[in-house]
Amino acid sequence: MVEERVAGPIQTIHPSNFERVSWFLSPSKSHMIRWLVLASMSKDKTRISFDGMPGEDIHSMANCLEKMGVVIKREKKFWDIQGNGPHGFSIPNEVLDCRNSGTTMRFLIPQLACFSSSAVIDGDWTLRNRHLESSTNSIEQLGAKIDSSEDNLGAPYTIVGPLNSGIVKLDTSKSSQSLSALVLLGPRMSGPIIIETIGRSVSNRHAQLTFEIAQKTGSKTIWNGEKEIIIQPWIPVCPKNVKIPSDLSLAAFGIVAATAHNTDLTILNPPNPEDGIGAEIIFDIMEKKPKEPMELDLLNCNDLLPALSAFLALGPGGRIRNASHARFKESNRISKTIEMLSHFGLVVEQCEDGIQAEGGQTPRKPENVIDVYGDHRLFMTAACIASKTGGKITDKGVWSITDPLFAEQIGFN
Repeated sequence: MVEERVAGPIQTIHPSNFERVSWFLSPSKSHMIRWLVLASMSKDKTRISFDGMPGEDIHSMANCLEKMGVVIKREKKFWDIQGNGPHGFSIPNEVLDCRNSGTTMRFLIPQLACFSSSAVIDGDWTLRNRHLESSTNSIEQLGAKIDSSEDNLGAPYTIVGPLNSGIVKLDTSKSSQSLSALVLLGPRMSGPIIIETIGRSVSNRHAQLTFEIAQKTGSKTIWNGEKEIIIQPWIPVCPKNVKIPSDLSLAAFGIVAATAHNTDLTILNPPNPEDGIGAEIIFDIMEKKPKEPMELDLLNCNDLLPALSAFLALGPGGRIRNASHARFKESNRISKTIEMLSHFGLVVEQCEDGIQAEGGQTPRKPENVIDVYGDHRLFMTAACIASKTGGKITDKGVWSITDPLFAEQIGFN
């Protein structure tokens, strides 16, 4: 049985006029969540600093780590994490609630599987509807037992370990997060994990980010895209101070707003290009200001699909390719993006691996409430268009998952 959809309250957005769009980027959850896990397994204190406000996904990971015995001091501009060492996690005495964060659940499933006693991990209705087979299968291959809900093959999961070193056949064709989760498991293992990847790997830049951050803490594992990866145990030694870059993928919403209002965009705090983890295409769009149809490859950054689909329809038109894995996010982002844009009278066609859109389309005010299915990136894309047309959207507040300042930036409350 699929978990019943629970729609959030409706957000009404009134049309406004922007002479120019300025966009401030929240800290990268991809960087910060990985550093939180490794800092928790170090033996010392790590200060993680950032600009702006961390999104709710980051807080979800921190909340779960605290339930596993990690002390995290959260200040306005930095968080201090007191590491307990590779084997310092304690068995949580209550359910770990990941809320909306698929990254948190995927990363913590293997960590819980290290315990000989059972632990339970759960999330909101969107997570309960996401079947995380690659995550659960990987720990079962290493000796853990996992039980899912009787009515649903997804969460809540009851997990019992311990884990043994060994071989894992891992499907990386839908997400790279299960691979990242096994890399982050390395410090708690007594022997190596040998991973044999299956299928065409997606979101490779995010996986590479995990290897790079792990190497900064002492891991010797290197991944160059080979099918076989050997993860050796190590004791993480984190820098005393870690600076989290801004999340470049969030600038895609600024592009939608600027295109809808036919004005220019300024990113107030862009990250270095090497920290864009696949979203560097945004820099290209801003620099070239294309007038002709574009072909965009989102193999390594499918999170951009909703916003860039809107951009193509409002702007130059074109094709998004290699984004079939966007179907496995909080929603089926290909079909739900097309549905959302249709409310504005924007016509976008579904392709096998993405979308195609004619450019130069003019949005109109939606006649009905737009359901974004609990997906924050669908909401933010719709809200940017609605800032021009007006409209009503479900799941008020869902933007805080990645960008707590979004409502302020787009001009509603």
